[in-house]
Amino acid sequence: FSTVIISLSLYTLVFYTPLVWFMASPLKISQEPEKADCIAVFAGGVGESGRAGQGYEERVRYAVELYNKGYSSHIIFSSGYKYIFEEPFVMKALAVSLGVPENVIMLEDKATNTYENVRFSNEILRKNNWDSMLLISSPYHMRRTSLVFNKIAREIKVIYTPVKNSFFFSRPESGKRKIQKQINIEQIKAILHEYIGILYYLFKGYI
Repeated sequence: FSTVIISLSLYTLVFYTPLVWFMASPLKISQEPEKADCIAVFAGGVGESGRAGQGYEERVRYAVELYNKGYSSHIIFSSGYKYIFEEPFVMKALAVSLGVPENVIMLEDKATNTYENVRFSNEILRKNNWDSMLLISSPYHMRRTSLVFNKIAREIKVIYTPVKNSFFFSRPESGKRKIQKQINIEQIKAILHEYIGILYYLFKGYI
């Protein structure tokens, strides 16, 4: 009986209190866009996006939006993940279909984690004598990314612009219990992934 009570209490705490949002808050960094040398999109893969192979679309669309508003004239897509197709090439194809010229898009297709996203993207910036970027990723991914930038690419000015109103990471409307439960489970996985990732990166000396 005590096990049932504990289980119900934990369920209520997770799904019907603000606990998830309190846990998520320290991971988020969100700044207003400003002009930069490039727009860099870090794709998530499993864990950082919550749903493998789907979170990239809203990130690409946001990058195209910022490009069309004149915040930058160059876009970098960074991901080494491979599903049926290689993710950065799918991202490029989507951006081109939305009207972005191919010649303003650069692909970084070697990164398999956040540390490598930062490292390899920084190499592209240095080759082009750029020193600023608008960074697009998920809201929860920004803290770990910023810690890596501060460690290995402190000279780069990074404006952290996570996807707004993300389907995968936005807080669900009240009253939609089934949707709330489904999304929160994914969010919990992403949040735990990030906290574990930060601890692992600290251990590895990446941050």
